[in-house]
This record gives sequence, structure tokens and C-alpha cells, in this order.
Amino acid sequence: MDTGKRPKNPLHKRVWRDLLRDWKRYLMIFLMLVVTIGFVSGMYVANHSMMTSLNGNATKFHREDGHFELSRIAEPEIISAIESGEKADMVSIFRSRAYDEAEDEIEKAVRDAIEKKVREQVEAGITEKVTETVNQQIKAAGEKLPDEMRQTMLDEALRTAMDENYEDAVQEALEQAWDSEEYKDALSEATDEAHKEIDEKIDEEYTEIADRYELNQIFDPVPVNVYELFYKNADEHIPGNDSYKGKIRVYGARSEVDLYDLLSGRAPENDREIIIDRMHADNAGIRIGDTVKAGSTEFEVVGLASFTDYITLYENNTDTMFDALTFDVGMVTDEGFERISTSLHANYAFTYQEKPADVSAEKTLSDHFLKALITQTAVSEKTLEIKDYVPAYANNAINFAADDLGSDMAMGGVLLYILTAVLAFIFAVSISSMLEKEASVIGTLRASGYTKGELLRYYMSAPLLVVILAAIVGNVLGYTVFKEVIVGMYYNSYSLPSYETLWTPEAFIRTTVVPFVLMLLINFIVIVRMLRLSPLRFLRHDLKKTHRKKAIRLPRWSFFRRFRLRVFLQNLPNYLMLFIGITFVMLLLSMAVGMPSTLSYYQERMPDMMFAKEQVILTDYLDEDGGIIRTKADSAEPFSISSLEYRTEAYNEEISVYGVAENSRYIALTVPEHDDEMWISTAFSAKYHLNTGDSFTLSEKYENKQYTWKVAGIYTYDAALAVFMPNDRFNEIFERDAEAFSGYLSDETITDIDEKSIVKRITADDMVKIANQLDHSMGSYMLYFQYVCMIVAAIILYLLTKIIIEKNERPIAMVKILGYEDGEISRLYLITTAVVVVISEFAAMALGYLLMKIFWGVMLQKLGGYFAFIMKPEGFIREFVLVTAAYLVITVFDFIRIKHIPKVLALKNAE
Repeated sequence: MDTGKRPKNPLHKRVWRDLLRDWKRYLMIFLMLVVTIGFVSGMYVANHSMMTSLNGNATKFHREDGHFELSRIAEPEIISAIESGEKADMVSIFRSRAYDEAEDEIEKAVRDAIEKKVREQVEAGITEKVTETVNQQIKAAGEKLPDEMRQTMLDEALRTAMDENYEDAVQEALEQAWDSEEYKDALSEATDEAHKEIDEKIDEEYTEIADRYELNQIFDPVPVNVYELFYKNADEHIPGNDSYKGKIRVYGARSEVDLYDLLSGRAPENDREIIIDRMHADNAGIRIGDTVKAGSTEFEVVGLASFTDYITLYENNTDTMFDALTFDVGMVTDEGFERISTSLHANYAFTYQEKPADVSAEKTLSDHFLKALITQTAVSEKTLEIKDYVPAYANNAINFAADDLGSDMAMGGVLLYILTAVLAFIFAVSISSMLEKEASVIGTLRASGYTKGELLRYYMSAPLLVVILAAIVGNVLGYTVFKEVIVGMYYNSYSLPSYETLWTPEAFIRTTVVPFVLMLLINFIVIVRMLRLSPLRFLRHDLKKTHRKKAIRLPRWSFFRRFRLRVFLQNLPNYLMLFIGITFVMLLLSMAVGMPSTLSYYQERMPDMMFAKEQVILTDYLDEDGGIIRTKADSAEPFSISSLEYRTEAYNEEISVYGVAENSRYIALTVPEHDDEMWISTAFSAKYHLNTGDSFTLSEKYENKQYTWKVAGIYTYDAALAVFMPNDRFNEIFERDAEAFSGYLSDETITDIDEKSIVKRITADDMVKIANQLDHSMGSYMLYFQYVCMIVAAIILYLLTKIIIEKNERPIAMVKILGYEDGEISRLYLITTAVVVVISEFAAMALGYLLMKIFWGVMLQKLGGYFAFIMKPEGFIREFVLVTAAYLVITVFDFIRIKHIPKVLALKNAE
């Protein structure tokens, strides 16, 4: 019989009533999702917009494909050879030069040998002839002279003959010798022998160099355009701010490569004007119109800019952390550049004439161009060394900001998914509790003909509606409020150019689609498992999968203690969820509290971690006259330093290698027994899990050369990743002169060495700048994040304790009927939850700390340097106080909730 069209499902209307009836819970979840989705959406929008701007600016501002620094300004013909990108024929060139240089020496040696022989022959001939003549004269005289008189006559005659005839006879004999075949044969034989020795020596030296640099590799030329990008480093002074100590790198006018985005002001127009980096200006409090000094040279700031090759202010590409607080970049006119009195750095930027298709192709081109650069500078007639070479893809000043934006997006996405999963489980627990509460209704609906699918859609509607609404509101806020917050954070850390807000589908997918799917799957699984039960079991409230044959026998405690234990056992799944939620909060708090604690630790301890109060690194240990550079500072001690790479799949880490003076007062080490044993710093040991006896391999950065050593011991030094060895062994390994060294360690300021001979001075301020920069970039945000975590903890605790109380509404109502007061009932239920919360806090603090140390180690594998994660005791106390304070606030709401549970509820729900 046809009954007509089925009426609309009345459960649809009930969804909205459910939302209104339980609006507090849904509001809390809604707010958490809105804030998280908004923040992550804003992060994706800001990052995508900035990344697009950065990628576009590479072309717009003609960004370099790399740069190199030479030991001096190169001649135009050398630059032309470098621009060709062709590998120089080092063997032929060196051989030809050696032949040319040896030619005169060979001829001179042969001529000297023949001349010596001729002189000997002439002298012997004259002596023989004079002796014969003198003997004949004596014989003709018929007198027998004494031997002494005879020798006197002979000597006198020989002296006279030599003075009159020797030189003429020698010259006549030499003229005949130069035209003789004997001379030509001797010269040819000597030339062949010399060439043979030259060839053997050049082949031996070239083979070593070729193996080291892989110069025998055949590749097509890599033509480039080379641009002068000279700079001068100087101390930066801000008149009126004597406490400020900084450095500034000043370039001449840029018009061809590595241009800049002028964010405010104008470009310099005369030799007394300068533009500087915008972010550093903000940090140092410098405004347009202010005066700054580069060394002793004064300039007026007329503009603030973002330099395309200094998006992140790295003073050196090998620095562990950028420094926007005390390092500045500026540009002046060419005339202004000449006014600065410090030494010039012969830095050159280059761009490929044919752009690579991707990063892989760029790396290949860079490797090939480096070989061309090495060979072309090596064959220069005047000594020319490569002081530095940094391709754009490996330049932290260009790429660090973009990499950080990408990692932030990934981290934000993970945070969103974890929080969504936690909320989804809370929803699932809440719905599970609701299903138990409405078991009779569900049984009736199922018996009345409602399908499992209809009930499934009904119970999933509320959480999914909340997610959809939160995603809409969150994305709106993400594109407006939160985007500006994220942009402000990045502009506070990086020298970013101007950008335009762009729509990104990825933000919509990650902040709307993925959370929706997570919520859908988790709730689907929970609800489907519950709806498998028959209608009869729902009507009987028989929802347990397994039935315990008898109740757990409780200890013979007091009534209240046994009651609380029973409450705990009955709500064990909910308390487990409570522990998971607290662990999640504690993990976030470990980062929010531990980061400032770590930075504070290093800011306080870094000066004490230094070997000496000052490290002075020299350009060379010899001065211009070839004498060893000495200092009269009593505490000065020579040391050597070099850099090698520790290569991993994730990151090529730069390791400082120190050569230590014998019986050093600053680095006290015992000399290892074997030449392949070295000491390493505690930082190196901790980051890469190296212990005494382990082997490790370090590589030359620009050479195909490796060193494998064993750990002789761990030297307590947390400021850097380092290897230590005696200085004589250092010079032997790196093929340096026996008396060579790199600089001085000193506890007093060295003032008697010419500044032009000094590459760098390292003081405690230089070491602390890393921690200061991190504190400036993230320290204040971590404080805000702590209170955000407190709010998250309060919301999670509110949601979970609400579920626990709702699940126990009927027992609470029954206890009220038995005459217990609200305060007594609260002690029964709230103290149980409080004990669980406190125990969970202690366990979660330990677990969160351990997880954070693991995450910290993983994070450091992709970053240079090492910072041990430090959580001071007061940090744990702060975590405990924040979560406990959140729970105490929630306890008030729980007490009010218990107070409003009516007694009649026990009778209404009685079966």
C-alpha cells in the first residue's frame, strides 16, 4: 500500500536545538577552532603572498646567482676569463710559464758551465806555455837558480801573461764555443732535462689539485655576467647612543645587480647620504634624517630599504644565526664609498647567462662554474685567491627567510591538525556520552524505523556544523586580522620587501577541508561503533561491549575515598582523554616556557663559555715585510682556526677546527696519543651523538678532500661545534708553515696590530648576539603563547570535565536526594578530577619535556649550530601554575554545574 511521500526528518530541526541547548561546549570548541584556523590561515596567506613577492623580486631586482670574494681586485682580463665560464688549461699554462721562466736559467747554467770549462782550459794553456817559456829562459842562461827564485820568476811571468792575454783568450774561446755544436747539444740536453723535471712536478701538483677539486670533470662552459659589488665593513655608531655597539657593511651605488626595494625615503644623492636596512633601523631606533657613522665617517640616513641579497641579515654565511640587532647593511654613492677608510673587500656578484630550470640544475651549474673560477684565478699571473664563494641557493641571507616561512607553514599545519584531532576526540567522547544518555531515545527511534544512516547523520551534524562555521569565520579573520599579525611578526625578524595579499587555495584546503575530514572520520568511527548495537540493547541501556561478571572489590577505605575511586574507575576513558589533552598543552608550554629559558641561559652564560675575552683573527700571520705579526699584550696566545663540514642528509654543518698552542692557558687539552685522534666540543658531541672512541668525517667545503678522525675526548665547550688539536698537528694536516697561526686569544684588548691585518674580532657580544636575536624574534611571542596555552588548557579542561559531570548527572542527583550538600558532592567528584589533573600535570610535564627535547633535536638537524634545550626548575613550576590556574577557574564552573543539577533527574532517568 502506498503511504505517499515520506515526511521530512524531524531530527534536522533537533540539530539546531542541540546546538543551542549545549551552546557553551560548542562555543568553546568553536572559539578554539576559529583562533587556530584563523592563525594558520593567516600564516598561509601571509607566507604565500610574501613567497610570491620574494620569488618575483629575484627577477625584478636582478638578484645575483651567487657571489665570490677575491684576495684583491682582479684585472679586467681575469674577469673576462671568469665570465667565459671555461675551465682554464692549468697544466698547459703552468708548463708554458715554467718553460719560459726556466729558459733563461737553463741557458745561463749551460753558458756558466761552458764558460767555467773554457776559463779552466785557457788558464791551463797559458800556465803551460808560460812555464815552458820560463824554463827555456833559465836553461838558455846556463845558470842553476834556487827553486824559490825559479818559482818567483814563474809566478811573475804567469801574472803578467794572465793580465795581458787571459780575458782576450777567454772571449775568443767563448765566441767559438757559442757557435759550436757542443754548446748546442749541451743546451738542448739541459733544456730537455729541465722540461722533464718541470713536467713531473706540474703533473704531480696538478693531480693533487685536480683530485681535490674534481677538475678533470668535463663540462660545457658556464658563461656568466660578473659585477663588481665591493663593500667595506666598519663599526656602526649612532650619535647620542653610546651604549649601542654594531657593525655596518657599506656598498657603493647599485645599478646593475642586487637592487633594493626602497620602503621609505629616497636613494642617496651625494657623498654624505646613506640608505640602510629597514629592519635593523627599526631595531636600533634609527629614523630617516638621523645620523649614523661607518667607522669615523658620518652619513645622513635618507632612506630605508630591503636589499634583495640581504632578506635575512647574516653577516657571514657560516654564522649560526642572523643578527638584525647589531649588523646593518647600507648603500652610499661611489663618492661616499671612497670616504670610508676601512679596507675594501673585492666582492663580485655573478648571474648565469642561461638561467637554470630548477635548483638541481642550479647546483650543477654552480659546481661547474666554481671549477672554472678556481682554474681561472689559479692561472692569473699575479697571486689571486678565492676568499669566499656562495651560490644563491646556499646563501642564508637570501634563503633563510623563505625557508623559515615554509617551515612555519608546515608547523602551523601540524599544530592545526593536532588540535583538530584533540577536539574531534573530545567531540567523539561527548557524543559517546550523549549516546549513552539518549540510549532510550535511540532505541525508540530505531524501533520506529529510523535507519542507522539517519541517526549517524544527525549526531555528526553538530560537530561538522561547528567546524564549517569555524572555518568560515577563521578564514575571514585569517585574511584580515591574523594575516596582519603574522606579517608583523615576520617584518620584525626579516628584511622583507613590500608584498601584495594573494588568495591561496592551499590555505582553504589545509584550514577547512582537512579539519572537516578529520572531524568527520573520527566522529564517524565512534558513532558507527555505537550504532552497531540492536535497538533492544539501547532501550535497556545495555551499551557495554563486554560485561564484567562482578564489580571490582575496593579497598576497605572510608566511604568518600571509596566513592571517589569508583568515580575514577567509571570515568577512566574520560580521564585518559583528559591526560592526553593536558599532555598536548604541556608540550606547547614546554616550547613556550623552555625557549625563553634556553635563551636566558645562553645570554647569561655565553661570556663565560668563551676561551678568552677576545679572539683576533688575522689576514695572515706575516706582515707585508714577511715578518711574523706579534703583539705585546701579555695575555695573548696564538691559535689556529679553520672550517670544515660535517655532512648529513639533512644539513651540511660547519665545524670550527682549532689549533691549540702547547700548554695553552685558554684551551687546556692533553695531547692525543695518535695522530688521528682529536678532541671535540660538548656541543658537537651532543648534537651528533659522538662519544669518546667514535669516528667522524669532516670535509673541505670547496675541495674534494676528507678527514676521518677519532674522538680522543669531549672538551667542555657549548658555544660552538668544534674540533681541537695541537697547533703543530694543525699546520701539518692543513699543509701550512710550521710557525703559522691564524690569530690570537687574549683576555685584554689587542691594540698594537694594524686593523688592516685583522679579519675579525670576536668578543662576548658577538657570541651573545645569537641568543639576543632569537630572544628579539621570538621571546615576546613566547610570553603571549604561554597565556594562549593557558586558555587552551582551560577550554580543554572545561570540555572534558563537563563531559565527566554530565555522565554522572544521575548519580549526582541521587546523592542529592540522599541528603548530601553541594559542597560534599563537589568534594566527591571535583577532588577526584583534581587529583587526576595534578597527577596528569606531573606526568605530562615530564612527557612534554622529553618530547620537546626530541623535537628540538630534530629541528637543530636542519639548522646550524647547537643550543641545548634548557628548562629551569622555575619553568616547570610555571607550567604547573598555568595549568593549575586554568583548572581552578574551570572548577568554579564545574561547581556551578553540579549545583544546578536537579534532584528530579534521578527519578526521570530511572529505569
